[in-house]
Amino acid sequence: MGVTANAAAVLAALLLGTGLTWAVERLFVRPGWEAGPARGADLRSGIDLPNADRWLLPAGPVVALAGAALAMVVVPFGPGLIGQDLGIGLFYVIVVVDFVVLGLALSGWGANTPDAVEACYRIVAQLVAYVVPLGLAYVGVVMMARSLSTVTVVEAQRDLWFVVLQPIGFLLYLVTGLMQSYRAPFLEPFASSIGGGVLSAAGGWSALLWRVALAGVLFIVAAIGAVLYLGGPSGPWLPGWTWMLVKTYALMTLMLGLGRCVRPFSTAGMLALSWKVLIPAGLLNVLLVGGLILLGVGPRA
Repeated sequence: MGVTANAAAVLAALLLGTGLTWAVERLFVRPGWEAGPARGADLRSGIDLPNADRWLLPAGPVVALAGAALAMVVVPFGPGLIGQDLGIGLFYVIVVVDFVVLGLALSGWGANTPDAVEACYRIVAQLVAYVVPLGLAYVGVVMMARSLSTVTVVEAQRDLWFVVLQPIGFLLYLVTGLMQSYRAPFLEPFASSIGGGVLSAAGGWSALLWRVALAGVLFIVAAIGAVLYLGGPSGPWLPGWTWMLVKTYALMTLMLGLGRCVRPFSTAGMLALSWKVLIPAGLLNVLLVGGLILLGVGPRA
């Protein structure tokens, strides 16, 4: 398959995934609840932002959408159903998904309104809160699979999913994945107290791109979680892409459901949770995985 065909397939998968994600997420939005990115943005054009930066504001949703699309490249949906099997696939995902953070920060700063700039600060602080424990959730899987390739990680779980061997790592991924995708209870950058943050400054085509990008990042987080801990597209009887979608949306539903059971965290609360609970839990998981490897537990080389 050529580069153009690969790009078209990746984009189509992203659009289909975000459409299904939008439908699933609406099931968890209730009147009176903080909706966060699920609120969407005003698709009507004509929002008046007299002090906005003419380059930074429109660049934000484009950069964010590019990050989600680039991350889709290494998500395996079955044998041969992957844009590109990179040897550093998991490291690549961590880097490009954070283009969404960059896009949010660009639009927040570029809008030059009090609410949007406040959202910019909160977005950066939330990145600081989740990036280290999220990395530790990846490290345990990489240690056991002995590879950063998403395809190799799936193959390493042919006999036993890593969620069984690394329950702490799986729980850590659930929490940090919700932080990374800005879903409840980690909604501070999109809180009603600041008018929805960056979304308050988005209208017309930029609002549409934000809808796709923010649904896309949740889809990517759930899909990568399925690859890391649930064996990705592997499974009996059904085609690989079917298993991948079932696992992705099952994990997404679990994340959204659990997130709604916890009160919203402030930015300070997220930072405290990260340093006091999540990072120690991640280090413990890495230590336990190292012990399992020494004992010969897990996939064979």
